[in-house]
Amino acid sequence: MLYGLGAVVGPLLTGHLADRAGFAAALRVAFLIEAVAVAIPAVTTSPAALIISSLIVGGFTPGIVPLVIGRIHELIPHSAASQRAAWAQATTAFALFQAAGAYGLSYLYAHNGGDYALLFVIGAAAVVVALAIELVGVVTIGRRRG
Repeated sequence: MLYGLGAVVGPLLTGHLADRAGFAAALRVAFLIEAVAVAIPAVTTSPAALIISSLIVGGFTPGIVPLVIGRIHELIPHSAASQRAAWAQATTAFALFQAAGAYGLSYLYAHNGGDYALLFVIGAAAVVVALAIELVGVVTIGRRRG
């Protein structure tokens, strides 16, 4: 229920953040907050902490989408065709990694004695990798333009 409640308000809040800070900054902040929220169940079973984690992760599940769309528009500002191609690639990559992650984490869970904490650590690490990709992409694009 809490995850779903977060999902309802997530896009509104991330959109508001993007309006205030820009898509690049909002996406980076979102990745940082999400990484921490995903890691919370790996370090505590406190009900209050799990409530916060559920709300935040629920919010960012659909809330990341408008941030990525806006970021694509920032990175490719004058070509609708290139924006569509980038969005198609992003959507395909998301779907593939979501499916691979689900199967991989299910397999790992089945073979690690039921240790959920490891799954949350891996999930948090995946979000950190997404942040790193965003930051490396900025450096790479900046070099091409410079």
